[in-house]
Amino acid sequence: MRVASLCGIVGLACTLGVQSSYAQQPPKPQISEATREKAAETNANADALVLQDFHKRIDGYLAIHKAAKKESLPLKETANPAEIKAAQQTLAAVIRAGRADAKAGDIFTPEIRNKFRRLMYPELAGREGRETKEKLKEDVHERDEAPAKPVRMTVNATYPEGNPLPTTPTNLLVRLPTLPKELEYRIIDKTLILRDVEANTIVDFIPNAIQ
Repeated sequence: MRVASLCGIVGLACTLGVQSSYAQQPPKPQISEATREKAAETNANADALVLQDFHKRIDGYLAIHKAAKKESLPLKETANPAEIKAAQQTLAAVIRAGRADAKAGDIFTPEIRNKFRRLMYPELAGREGRETKEKLKEDVHERDEAPAKPVRMTVNATYPEGNPLPTTPTNLLVRLPTLPKELEYRIIDKTLILRDVEANTIVDFIPNAIQ
């Protein structure tokens, strides 16, 4: 019986070890056939084309954002919270109308999601990764003075007013593509969101970006 129990424990430990090792493996490149063909035709790097596609999609969103600003209440420098909120809500409404058919994955396509996960992986693995994840948790607790409202992970959804906006650790930011000032990355639990700063809306998101 002792031998059998020992074998069972060893077997379980080996299984857990294999699972743990597997979980720590970086995501495999996910490149579509179309991207591979384009890379072959242009003699370009497939990963570079994925990032080019991301920037093109960001530029497309930015065009909608800028057009919406022209139709919205001007956001002047003011200390009046009601005026700020009114301008923000108007801008968000016009942007929603301009991308009424938008859905998750329009900017963060499967290829781009996979690329982002691979870019962040070195900062989320091992001891350094544990420290990064702890920083994210600590930042939420430090800022969370009141119970946070659930964040509805939906494209064009408003980020809950009064909810903490956890700071994205610098070591992750430097690995991700630079954004225009109108947009920012935020990490909520395990989800990386692309947030419109002026409209306070979720532009797109990557579920389980943080493992």
